Amino acid sequence: MNTRTQETDAVDAQVQGRVAWRQAIRTLLTQPSGAIRMYSPDYADWGLGDAELIAGLDAWAVGRSQLSVRMLGQRFDGLQRGDPRFVEWRARFAHVIACHALPEESAGLHECLLLPEIGLLAIPSEKSRLAIYCSGERLHAAAHAFDQAWEHSAPAFPAYTLGL
Repeated sequence: MNTRTQETDAVDAQVQGRVAWRQAIRTLLTQPSGAIRMYSPDYADWGLGDAELIAGLDAWAVGRSQLSVRMLGQRFDGLQRGDPRFVEWRARFAHVIACHALPEESAGLHECLLLPEIGLLAIPSEKSRLAIYCSGERLHAAAHAFDQAWEHSAPAFPAYTLGL
């Protein structure tokens, strides 16, 4: 492990409150550095419809030809109703994003946004939204937990809805 990773693991920055959580999500998703893994039961506090966030995802996704985003949730109905910009982005870039539903009995995964070099992990709290930035071993463990949950999930939140 290199010194930079050790230092980052030792000093994980904390995010507290809903506004700070949304800002952290926006910051990480406006300039992602590679593949994206994200999990939330319902994405209610993520602010994925933010115009700046969508512009960053647009710039990142243009020119990509392979799956680069894995989005895991339990329910996507609130996201579909509340964040139309993201729903449109999901349809435009359907070739880079896969969305899966995690069965409720498989719950236990911490809400997270994971990029190759850094992650944001929610910490369960009854009082307010808490999270930490992570890297190194903690990021690797979170990515492993995500990948295991992905294996037990099923496709959901289709890019297009066909109807008569």
